[in-house]
Amino acid sequence: MIGSNKKSQKPVTSSENAVNRIAKGTVFEGVLRSENNVRIDGTFEGELVTKGRLVVGNSGVIKGSVSCAHCETEGEMEGNIVVQELFVLKATSKVHGEIQYGQLSVENGAQATGNLHLTSKVKDIKDANRDSASATKEKVGQRQTVAV
Repeated sequence: MIGSNKKSQKPVTSSENAVNRIAKGTVFEGVLRSENNVRIDGTFEGELVTKGRLVVGNSGVIKGSVSCAHCETEGEMEGNIVVQELFVLKATSKVHGEIQYGQLSVENGAQATGNLHLTSKVKDIKDANRDSASATKEKVGQRQTVAV
């Protein structure tokens, strides 16, 4: 309105629903870090870190290191994969590597090979391995002291 003191309302743009996309036929090599969701329909090789959701389409291929909040895959993934929350393996998915997840959903036909760990258990396993390594070092140190 003319002469009005009211400011016009600008549309609020939210990056919450933003999706970074690697399309089918595209090959990306390198490091991808994102605060938003990511969808891979092409090929990704490298390190992918997102605080959002990762979707790997039927034609999507990821080789490397992945860290995300939530992941749903229909394609192929290989490497070190860390999913803080739900990791969904659709029927056409093929996943191989060192896999850590908060929750796991596997459809009939999905292929998962490698080491799969529930994240709460991973922390316990790492702590146990560290304690075991410390105990072994102490024993080795004691043996050396006795032998001298």
